[in-house]
Amino acid sequence: MPSRRAIFSSYVIPKESVDLEEGVTKWTIDGAINKTLGSKGTAALTGTQWSADAWASFQHPEAYWESVATKWEDMGEAYNGVLTVSGITALSLDTDDSVPTTPVVFLYVKNLGTSSSQGLKLTLNNSAYKIYIPPQGSVNIRGDGSTLQMQHVKVNKVTDDTSVEFIIAK
Repeated sequence: MPSRRAIFSSYVIPKESVDLEEGVTKWTIDGAINKTLGSKGTAALTGTQWSADAWASFQHPEAYWESVATKWEDMGEAYNGVLTVSGITALSLDTDDSVPTTPVVFLYVKNLGTSSSQGLKLTLNNSAYKIYIPPQGSVNIRGDGSTLQMQHVKVNKVTDDTSVEFIIAK
């Protein structure tokens, strides 16, 4: 079985506006910080992921012939690779109920909402601390390989229903 890895990075440019004489606004790197910020990382993943490779929202549950319950030509819809978050309870990203205590090595969640009322809350380890993901925002987290477990990762809408893309890997 081939090994897998997730390569991720972040890049932040703190800027401030400067008004020029001609009424033009110019954006420059903030003088108090005076540099760009960011980092890169790699998370080593196991070669085999959750059942039927359901570790990413981009994977259709009937992607393999052995998983198809109906004829593919009768499905009548294309899989768009998103998970809809609706209702009043938190939705677990636990894609395989048989392994809820398996440690999470890497997590990526992107909120596909476009309206300001389509915010998303991400909770880890059932804590009172929530990570807010604004519409079109994303977050990636490298797990410690022991404490953060599949059963602990949940998403919930803030106000209106929204959709997410995600990768959750062991």
